[in-house]
Amino acid sequence: MITLPFLAQVTPPAAVADTLTRGQQMMESACKWAGESGPGFLAAVVAALAVYIIGTWVASLIRSLTVKALGRRGMDGTFATYLANVLHGLVMVLVIITALGQLGVPTTQFAALIAAAGLAIGLALQGNLANFASGFLLVFFRPFKKGDYLSAGGAEGIVEEIGLFTSTLRTLDHKKVVVPNSAITGANITNFSANPQRLVTVPCTVAASNPVEKVRTSLLSAPVGNPNLLTDPAAIVVVSELLENKYTVQLRAWCPSEKYWDALFTLNEAAKAALDRDGISGPLPAMRIVKD
Repeated sequence: MITLPFLAQVTPPAAVADTLTRGQQMMESACKWAGESGPGFLAAVVAALAVYIIGTWVASLIRSLTVKALGRRGMDGTFATYLANVLHGLVMVLVIITALGQLGVPTTQFAALIAAAGLAIGLALQGNLANFASGFLLVFFRPFKKGDYLSAGGAEGIVEEIGLFTSTLRTLDHKKVVVPNSAITGANITNFSANPQRLVTVPCTVAASNPVEKVRTSLLSAPVGNPNLLTDPAAIVVVSELLENKYTVQLRAWCPSEKYWDALFTLNEAAKAALDRDGISGPLPAMRIVKD
């Protein structure tokens, strides 16, 4: 007797009937649940969505009002923004727990679960917790503020924001640099804007045959009339290095901290023009004589 493989795979009629019966039972159970519990579950979902949407709006409103209120009281903008972000985060946590409660999730057990998982999450996110703590220290002790020009955490630029975990700097060529807060507090911070005045230094190397007084007189004419520089303290010229056939002098002038780069660039040009005008010669290139 020959048995065809495809006939052996045909499902018996009893099995088909059993499958259909179970499918009908599942459909009946689903319809029964939809009729009895469906409206309540749908209402719970709508309520949860309403809580989340309204809660998100309230959290954003609290953040905005906090920044404005602290700003009116003369509070530093960096501290106001940081505190507003913390409040926003706390409100959002409460909103999410409340929304889950609307869905029937036991919030007491959920809160206990969060507390239990907090330790594990904290161990896994030690770096972020360190960044958060560092951000708090930066805001509390305020070694710098928004708008300051500083060098910290391996980056240099103008402070745009001190966030919960990172700080944002803008470089002179308008690049955005995001630095972890822990990297800033874990190393030296150089704040170039902390003091109202900065020293502008222009080094000039000239030939040894040029009299020092002549070079000094020439360079002291460079800062005259420069609107980016201060007249008090007055500019000075000092000899900083002596070599065999040349020496280096430094033209030092003071400027407001916020005008440093304009002062430096314009003073460089003025110093070069003054030396050329007065015939101050540079050092001759070194010559190497090789004997046969």
